[in-house]
Amino acid sequence: MAILIPEAPKKCPNGERLVYERIGRELPAGWVALHSLGLPNHETKIWGEADIVILSTAGIFAIEVKGGKVSCTDGVWTFGGPDFQSYSKKEDPWTQAKSAMMAVREQLQAASPEFRNTLFGYGVVMPFTPFTVPGAEFLPEVLLDKRHFRQPFGHYVSHLERYWREAGERKHGRTYQGLTPELIRKARQILRPDLDTALSIGGWLTGVESQLLQLTNEQIRISRRMAANPRTVVRGAAGTGKSVLALDRALHHAGHGSRVLFLCFNQLLAAHVRASIAKDPKAGGIEIRHAHALYREIITAAGLLPQLDALNPEDPAFFPKRFPELAADALCEAEHTPWDVVIVDEAQDLLTPEHLDVIDLLVAGGLRQGCWHLFIDPLQNLYGSDVEEQVELRLSDAYPAFDDLFENCRTTRQVAVQTSIVSGIDLPVAGAAEGLECELITYVNEQDAREKLEELIRCLIIGDVRSQDIVILSTRRRENALIAGLKEIAGHQLVDAAAGVPDKAGSLLFSTMHGFKGLERMVVVALDMDEIGEEQWSMLHYAGLSRARCLLYTLIPGTVRKAYDRQARAFGARLQTRPG
Repeated sequence: MAILIPEAPKKCPNGERLVYERIGRELPAGWVALHSLGLPNHETKIWGEADIVILSTAGIFAIEVKGGKVSCTDGVWTFGGPDFQSYSKKEDPWTQAKSAMMAVREQLQAASPEFRNTLFGYGVVMPFTPFTVPGAEFLPEVLLDKRHFRQPFGHYVSHLERYWREAGERKHGRTYQGLTPELIRKARQILRPDLDTALSIGGWLTGVESQLLQLTNEQIRISRRMAANPRTVVRGAAGTGKSVLALDRALHHAGHGSRVLFLCFNQLLAAHVRASIAKDPKAGGIEIRHAHALYREIITAAGLLPQLDALNPEDPAFFPKRFPELAADALCEAEHTPWDVVIVDEAQDLLTPEHLDVIDLLVAGGLRQGCWHLFIDPLQNLYGSDVEEQVELRLSDAYPAFDDLFENCRTTRQVAVQTSIVSGIDLPVAGAAEGLECELITYVNEQDAREKLEELIRCLIIGDVRSQDIVILSTRRRENALIAGLKEIAGHQLVDAAAGVPDKAGSLLFSTMHGFKGLERMVVVALDMDEIGEEQWSMLHYAGLSRARCLLYTLIPGTVRKAYDRQARAFGARLQTRPG
């Protein structure tokens, strides 16, 4: 297998990806393929790019890939495909490939005289299109199109080698050579060198986070299926991108003129989503609401507020049953205009029969005939199997489409592993980006913990991590947490998310883990983790620690270190029994 650099390109058309993957599978070991190679010395452009450059014992070849429909009218070439927007160029594919090859040759020969006798060539690959049109500008001898694309790719490279070797002998009277293994390595370092520079923690995290912002193919496929289904249930663990898809659906429906209700269990999440789309022109059609605030507003409008005030909020049945029951009664008694579409993020927190009664009244057509999308983390079942069965039966009556997300596209592998160890509930690791190692910090008493927290925050800030990229999460409210009474840490004001104070630049945000559900930060510092290994705390630890995108620090008292070690061994055992 050839060496691919990068091994898996993040953004490229499907045709280009197909060619690149075939190169990796079918060409010999020791050969190197570079994808999307930047060419600062391009002959006609300030900055050019080669689709694929192959460094081999046969020679160096620049490959131009055209993965969709190809047409030419009045000297203007148009390229279009099912997975990318059509675009036009005045250059034909052969000219593009030739220009890229010449730029590669110039860069290598300027760097070392060892490449003066190297065979350089170029080729054009059209995997989905047969191209038989004759023309003076076309070079069919170096074309691989749909007619022959299924043949071994090595045959095509051998054909390029013969063609360009004969062309060199005919035009220059010289026999050019392929690269030795040593020259392959040297060419690779010149064209795409390995770098070893000193990065601050902030620099590392910025690079890791840029990988997490790429939409996965899995998400794209599900988004397309959702567009074809008016009622969907999307299931996925923390970090699989449910909120990204939920917002994508909301903007899609709003863009088509629908009134959309985007419902969240979490008040902070509702505010965050509202702020994130504030500048989007389609945002005007979306109403983003915190479920309980909306329920209270509906109850007030129906004149039923006294009945709500008479209920006991501490009653375990208040939020899952009593509150939504009263909201449903209010919707029946007072006139209201239902929304065209209802989207519920973190829907597992609202999945009781009583909450479904409310959603049934909020969406035009109801649950059976309306347009709605629910996004659920099945690992956070708050209400038990009996309630879950009732909900599943109710939803199945509407015949929704079900989809599952498995790839981790929000957290690094290290965050996923640490969260899985501490909570005992496994986050997906497949697809997760590599990041920095997460750190477990033990302390002997409260004073020691505060000193270590202060030092940690100071080191992060010195390491170019912005204070607004950090959140301190606790299993307890602020007055009962490890940081109770503190107004600042390492010179940065401590802001409590529950107080509703804006999260300003230069401040540090504090929140309970429960209150931060659905949200995320680049760095999470977890406090008050005394109950590691206790089953009744597992779901809260899972919900809190999985909020970290890039880096997770967990402060624990030394007395629970053995419990953590047991959790780590149990995680290792689960890995060994996991299929595949």
